[in-house]
Amino acid sequence: MDLPKQKVVSAFRLRSGEAFLAAGGFEERATRFSEMLAASDDSGGRAVIIDYLPHDDHNKLDEICSELRRKGYVVHPLVYDRHSPAGFDVRLEAVLSNAKAEALCIDVSGLSRLAIMLVLDVARDLNLPLRILYSEAKSYAPTYEEFSEARNKQEQHLPTSFIDTGFYDVLRVERLSSTRMQNHATLLIAFDSFNEALCQALVNVINPARFILINGRPPRDELRWREEATAYVHHRLRDEWAGDGDNDPVKTTSTLHYEQTQALLTELYWSFSGSHRIILAPTGSKMQTVGAYLLRAVHDDVHIEYPTVAGFFADKYSKGVRETWELDFGKMGDFVAELRRKDISEHLGLPEEPVNVDVD
Repeated sequence: MDLPKQKVVSAFRLRSGEAFLAAGGFEERATRFSEMLAASDDSGGRAVIIDYLPHDDHNKLDEICSELRRKGYVVHPLVYDRHSPAGFDVRLEAVLSNAKAEALCIDVSGLSRLAIMLVLDVARDLNLPLRILYSEAKSYAPTYEEFSEARNKQEQHLPTSFIDTGFYDVLRVERLSSTRMQNHATLLIAFDSFNEALCQALVNVINPARFILINGRPPRDELRWREEATAYVHHRLRDEWAGDGDNDPVKTTSTLHYEQTQALLTELYWSFSGSHRIILAPTGSKMQTVGAYLLRAVHDDVHIEYPTVAGFFADKYSKGVRETWELDFGKMGDFVAELRRKDISEHLGLPEEPVNVDVD
């Protein structure tokens, strides 16, 4: 079973019965797919647009909704509170039912990482045909010059203030929680970013027995310096938790190609799940988050914790739009079930399909 591959798209239209879901974020790329989307063939076009709380005047919610309504889509608003996401999945199911959505096309470009996991899991639970859309930014904060200046001054914590206003809390939601293996030692897995405070908060709250960090490798040569930079931001944490070789050498997966993250996390799961409770924190890129979700979808004993920030410096975040990508999973529930059978077959040596055996 091969995982679906991303393909570049320059225009798209919704399929029969498919609803478009996006978030009213503040980045320029938040509007790209609503601009690319073809006009509705009739008055029945559906769009679910996430309105973020706490409110931010920089968010492009009105711009996205106006564009979609101009193209003939009925817009169904859905509130997502970044600081209190409990119940979002239930409200999403109700909105999809009200919109009579038979399939889902999700633009993850402006979605919170925890919201990405929740939306994907609702699609799996409802076994909806699922497409994921993602737009790369042209540039990301901080710039090479900003980071180099901070590093040269040995201001370890300066990089953490480039794009957000500070840490808020470590969140968990019932849908992505697990109570299994609670009497066992805990393994925490998280991803490097430009905010060391997020991972430090996770360690302080969870107090794991082991902690593994996964770095991100940008797909563009001109952005490769960020791989070294994010590793540097976390080098103290990585050194502190380097026992048993968990963080040496640095584990790295692509920030774009989600299948690398899914493969590494699956390897780590089978190495530690028999002896540790696994807590996974999706603190990496949006597509690394998709890979992280697939591990959780296949193995629901994995518990998700998410450190969230208080707010963002909208004028310091990403700029522009580069490539736009599409990823087609088909019916999400069926896809996850097949991936689970493959995983069990490969790692436990069991048949992918149940076998009836007569027992005397």
